[in-house]
Amino acid sequence: MRSTIDVHLIEGDILATQCELACFKHAQSFYGADEAAVSAIANRTGGSWATFETTAGEAKVFDSAGALAAPHVAIFGTDRLGALRYHELRILAGRMLGLGQTQKNVKRLATTVHGVRAGLDEHEAVLALVGGFIDAFQKGAGGEIEEILVVEQNAGRARRMRQTLEDGLSRTGGVTRLPTGAFRVERSVAFKQTAVMATAGQASQEKPHAFVAMPFLAELEDVFHYGIQGPVKNAGLLCERVDQAAFDGLIIQRIRERIETARVVIADLSTANPNVYLEVGFAWGRNKPTILLVRDVKELRFDVQAHRCLIYRSIRELEGALALELKRLGAG
Repeated sequence: MRSTIDVHLIEGDILATQCELACFKHAQSFYGADEAAVSAIANRTGGSWATFETTAGEAKVFDSAGALAAPHVAIFGTDRLGALRYHELRILAGRMLGLGQTQKNVKRLATTVHGVRAGLDEHEAVLALVGGFIDAFQKGAGGEIEEILVVEQNAGRARRMRQTLEDGLSRTGGVTRLPTGAFRVERSVAFKQTAVMATAGQASQEKPHAFVAMPFLAELEDVFHYGIQGPVKNAGLLCERVDQAAFDGLIIQRIRERIETARVVIADLSTANPNVYLEVGFAWGRNKPTILLVRDVKELRFDVQAHRCLIYRSIRELEGALALELKRLGAG
């Protein structure tokens, strides 16, 4: 059993990532990278997708047949996507490391940060996942595995998640940042995670969140990450939003659940996206405090023109105005 393990957060495509075992989830349907991996193997082998379906709590290992850079893939059954929260990500990481050590010749294990496009706060999600790996390693899992690769295809998200880990792990005893940017974790009975790593993934109902209704458009990405996310985090809230274009109709229930439990709903009405208006209507129907944003008053539709709306002309202006509005509402 190794006394250290290295954790890397890398930008790239997990299907092309060099490792011995690539790990995916089956949230009673396949999404994102999970769907891409299963599709690639099924197309290569002519097999049925049903072969890869895995019940919650079960895990299956398959030969990738050369469809992925990894020779083997592991599929972990989880609850439906709507039930996949931060605590479940932490448990999932432990399952991955535990299974990985039972497979022959596995030195590098790779996975992605699950659930971000389905509404999870990306910072909390990566902390929960890596925290789960570290927990499992400190409890004796890992065997001869040398490296854990957390793979993110989106360059901006990879950069932000890497900084999140830097902040979360840099103050943790027994963790050393390597020149490669990886983090080396030393196995020790005296190991103690920094508070942000130790609490990441606790029961989601204990962590208040803001739900952000806005389209996943390139032109609005900086608005979300730098104009909205910062003030929300500073108010002590997780920042969640859902990419409706990436999921089937079941995601509507996820949206309703997260709006119902949100401390506050923030809606950017720029581009007059109809889904955003529907989410605002649902929030109003549930009497949720709702903050409306828009870049240009001309983009507003008649049904909200009479309501208070923060008009912003720059990300810095939005950041300041939203911070004041959250404070006024006592949302933190």
